[in-house]
Amino acid sequence: MSGHAEKLRLADRAEAILRNDRSALRRAKQDEEHEPAILLTLVPDCGPVLDFMDAYVPEIAEIAGLQYVRLIGSALRNLPEKCMQRTFLLLADLTGRDESVITLVYEAMGQGRRVLLAAQDPGEIPADLRSIPAVLYSLETGEFDGLLQAIQASACSTMEDMVPLV
Repeated sequence: MSGHAEKLRLADRAEAILRNDRSALRRAKQDEEHEPAILLTLVPDCGPVLDFMDAYVPEIAEIAGLQYVRLIGSALRNLPEKCMQRTFLLLADLTGRDESVITLVYEAMGQGRRVLLAAQDPGEIPADLRSIPAVLYSLETGEFDGLLQAIQASACSTMEDMVPLV
């Protein structure tokens, strides 16, 4: 897609967001093959994290006009190429530093995909990924409003609005 076409597509999305028009937002995010764009969530095989993601992220994806896809554990090794091609935003939870998740983050970056990192501890984010927007959250204390806001902002706007974790 040319730079001009991408700017027009972003402008269409922004206008749809301002009008709060979900159907227009969905149409603006569809790719050339008219398949919905994906909010791809990669999470470690950890019960509480999975429960949290499944409880909140699908609704955010729907509001943003994205198809929600969540992959865990060994399924990450078998990610269909078409899935990555349709990914509008990759949300990668680095809790536990799952190597499969980290590998797919690098792959997504190499393909120019938008990436938002999440973790419960800043030490779980590898040093060379700290220039990527990241949000810390805690399931123990219930501090996850910032994560939900960051996911929504990332799914509904450009990554220029996101701030890297330093």
